[in-house]
Amino acid sequence: MNLFEKMFNYQMMTRLNETGLFTWTSQERAWLRMMLNHPAAREALSPVTLDKMHNMLNGEQDLNLQDYLTEKAKSEENSVSHPLLRQLRLIILHHQGFRLIGRVRNGRTSQDEFGFPYKLEYSMVKKEWYVLWYAPRFDKLMSTKLHSIVTVEAQQVEPDTASGYTARIAAITEKRKTTITIEVLPEFNQELSRILYAFSCFEKQVEYMEAQQTYRIELTVPRNEMDYVLSKMRFLGKRVRIADHTVLRERMSETAAKALARYAQAEPDQHSERTRGIISHQHDEEPRVNADGH
Repeated sequence: MNLFEKMFNYQMMTRLNETGLFTWTSQERAWLRMMLNHPAAREALSPVTLDKMHNMLNGEQDLNLQDYLTEKAKSEENSVSHPLLRQLRLIILHHQGFRLIGRVRNGRTSQDEFGFPYKLEYSMVKKEWYVLWYAPRFDKLMSTKLHSIVTVEAQQVEPDTASGYTARIAAITEKRKTTITIEVLPEFNQELSRILYAFSCFEKQVEYMEAQQTYRIELTVPRNEMDYVLSKMRFLGKRVRIADHTVLRERMSETAAKALARYAQAEPDQHSERTRGIISHQHDEEPRVNADGH
């Protein structure tokens, strides 16, 4: 299976995930071997894990991008790793809590706060790591940038208490979700795999309406991910439409109206006047010929 088949064959990847299997291509293994030589790998992985992965990839080919790419001027690189990643990952793995002090607005620091972390997320837009955690004192889910953390200290939590926190996190997360039904236009049914891949990060149910020859995709989406769904809808264009979510339908309609308004700004009369002006200017610049031909 080559790289493109792996990326776009959604059904095959879904079946592999259901059975707990993962396949990777020779190009991906060579890329991983190259990434393990990056200085950030020593910060992100423990020495034992790093050695184990190096041993697994010893027989793979080298991916020498310098043979094909020429690096020119670029902006300053920020490391995608963070010194707190390993500590927080271990706290989450062992179902522990933490005591957290962080920086807030105006340069002030927050009070020492107890929390139960449950996930680490990296924002591709802001290029920053976040830790997601539950604050029992406020019964809220919190999100903190890692670079805003001043100190963090692991705290032991009883197994029963940790199970209660986990159940509460699941309940709050479920309340924050909503469902969106997306229809695939019949003439684009053959692109179903591509469309499903675009929404692969969400829970989904697919139903085929035989009478209309239409696929309906029901997405379960966190409310704070609505903008991401809209960006994917704009990317897929005329292949899909939102069937049942009034707010998202209105926002898509607003986007379409703004796009049409932008391209309708140049009036025909203005275009004709501009064209006549260019032609007149060209005639004025034509060289004049004297009676003697000079």
